[in-house]
Amino acid sequence: MSIAIYTKNKKQSQKWFEALNSNLPNETIEIYPNISNFNLVTFLVCWKPEKGLLDKFPNLKAIQSLGAGVDHILQYHTIPSHIQVSKVVDDNLTHDMWEHSMSIILADMKNLHIHSKNQKIKNWKPKRYKRIKDISIGILGLGTIGKYVASQFSNVGFKVNGWARSKKEISNVDTFIGKSGLNSMLSISDYVVNILPLTKETAGIINSDFLSNMKSGSYLINIGRGQHVVDEDLLSIIDSGHVRGAALDVFHNEPLPLESPFWAHPSIVITPHVASLTHINSVYPQVVENYRRVKNEQILLNLVNLSKGY
Repeated sequence: MSIAIYTKNKKQSQKWFEALNSNLPNETIEIYPNISNFNLVTFLVCWKPEKGLLDKFPNLKAIQSLGAGVDHILQYHTIPSHIQVSKVVDDNLTHDMWEHSMSIILADMKNLHIHSKNQKIKNWKPKRYKRIKDISIGILGLGTIGKYVASQFSNVGFKVNGWARSKKEISNVDTFIGKSGLNSMLSISDYVVNILPLTKETAGIINSDFLSNMKSGSYLINIGRGQHVVDEDLLSIIDSGHVRGAALDVFHNEPLPLESPFWAHPSIVITPHVASLTHINSVYPQVVENYRRVKNEQILLNLVNLSKGY
């Protein structure tokens, strides 16, 4: 048995090698493509594996995603039923998602972007701000991260709504399900924060129909996946004035192509997929534990339901 590491970032791969090797000193750990024997690899640690990569490991038993999502694995690969797939679940990542969303919303509520622009042209122009108690936030997706984000917003005084596939019970959060429930949530939310996983059902969910049902003058924050958004529909609805703007952290293609109209749009804030970043020291223990579970033929931590895609 051996472990293979695959990321497109050589420095990141090396850091993962050092973390795993120091905690599994008696195991064979190698960085792709420098694999001495592909037949011996049973545990693949990866982020955004290239198409066809999994076919090179005929005896694979488990795949460990290095992030909270697994769409980067499932989009190019059909996973046999005997292979377990695990995702990273980390309190730091979850809290980071909330802090990022909170930062975007507070900056918008208090007009910081407007004041920053006015400073550059020496324009003294006071503008009315908004208060937390008067703001309603809609959370799209109420999994582990979504529940936490919704609760945190509620704890600081926001009115919070949430939407998910199935009914959820979250203290001080109004939850909605189904198509009618989604439209109801959108119609009353001043800010909509997307934290959905990417699946066949959720790809393209933020389209013209979705956006037209958002509250007039509301604001979109996407920290889910770029593939959730139909880019042309978002640009059209913002230009119409119905949706006031958007903060986008994820995109169909990353890095965001230079020719993308998002770069220069005055009502769109772009961040380079930094709402939450995996820190090796925080998450390597669960990866080490999962390898030990594979050796002992046990169920992995944070196991992914392949039929659901998350």
